[in-house]
Amino acid sequence: MCIYVSHQKHSCVFVQNSCNMSQEIVQFDQWIWLPSDLLNEIGKHLQSPKDYVRFGATCKSWNMSLPKTPNHIRGPLLVLPFNHETYDIKEEKDFYLRLPKMQNNILFHGSCFGWLISIGIDGVVQIFNPFTNISYDLPPLSTIPTVVDYHPELKDEEYTIMRFEFDGSTSTTLESRSSIQKTLLKKIVISSSPSEDLMALAIYGEYNRLAWCKFGDSKWTDFSTPEMFKIVLEDAIFYEGKVYGLNCNAKLYEFDVTTSIGCITQVPIPDDPYIKVNIKYLVRNVEGDLLMVSRFLNHHEVPGIDDPEVCFNTVKFEVYKLDKIAKKWRRIFSLGDYVLVVGLNSSICMMPFSDGKGNWVRNCIYFSDDNVCSQSTEIVGGHDVGIFNLENGEVHKLFPNLELLYPPPIWLFSQNIIS
Repeated sequence: MCIYVSHQKHSCVFVQNSCNMSQEIVQFDQWIWLPSDLLNEIGKHLQSPKDYVRFGATCKSWNMSLPKTPNHIRGPLLVLPFNHETYDIKEEKDFYLRLPKMQNNILFHGSCFGWLISIGIDGVVQIFNPFTNISYDLPPLSTIPTVVDYHPELKDEEYTIMRFEFDGSTSTTLESRSSIQKTLLKKIVISSSPSEDLMALAIYGEYNRLAWCKFGDSKWTDFSTPEMFKIVLEDAIFYEGKVYGLNCNAKLYEFDVTTSIGCITQVPIPDDPYIKVNIKYLVRNVEGDLLMVSRFLNHHEVPGIDDPEVCFNTVKFEVYKLDKIAKKWRRIFSLGDYVLVVGLNSSICMMPFSDGKGNWVRNCIYFSDDNVCSQSTEIVGGHDVGIFNLENGEVHKLFPNLELLYPPPIWLFSQNIIS
């Protein structure tokens, strides 16, 4: 397990006496007695997460005094849950922060507020902080509503899954724990950092239904909708005290966690012939508006792969804002000073941040590859990761020469987001 981030320069820190401004040298054996406010001030000058972690690891008292998720480090980090040396990933001024305690049988299908949501091969679902190693359990995969039965002792047939037929009938199939770990959950969205008020959403199953849980719950609770099982959500978000979801046909759903009922909102889809085939996300911006982000893919052939539909790259994005009064999506062409991050993470709007080269990043969309179905074959997928610039329409691909990165990368970010 490692985290890949853009390196940011930082100047040396000189500790000065606040009274007479004369330089003061701190002896090695006195470091543990540095005041916490002085430690925090020094930490604010460390723009690299790697340097910040090393700074806090100097001694136990420093580690206890420093914030675990520093607010001044704003840029998103890209988590690569594999041995990166295999893929020869090299970019100027980049570095890696290894997380040796994370094992290779862990997948990440969610991220927000500095936390990752992990799915283990044993079906355990956890909220995990990669810098502190603190974790909290969410309900396991065996409690997802379409899981009829779970027998861990039955090798390669541990899960009994309910399948829905087009005529409304149901059937069951036996699935291995490896298959279920890869494909049952598309994405998990959380409402906040771990607390008694935390809620989590899970987009799950072959028709991308939505389930939810509260912090401490033992199982996932399904939402019922007018369209029954064929909801096919692509993203979900906590918004104005409710939950909103967007499906593959650009239909907007509103869910109420007090009743576990969802309904289709009366918002016509945009007049765009590609909107139904594009990948879509929901994001709340700084003004409190609801945005729909449409992701355009270019499909292409790859030698040795028969199905060209699973080989793709992102070529552009379009952004729409919901006009609540007119109940209409209106296209916008700029994010102003802000940045969007979409993919397997909770779709978010972020403050601008330094790229470490004297520039401020703004009006861009960071994206990762969230096509869970195609990735599960471990033949192609996970590679479609990059940054789209809304001002000039350019896409910067982080892995332009790769067709497979598995497990797929996911964006991780600090708490400097619009929530």
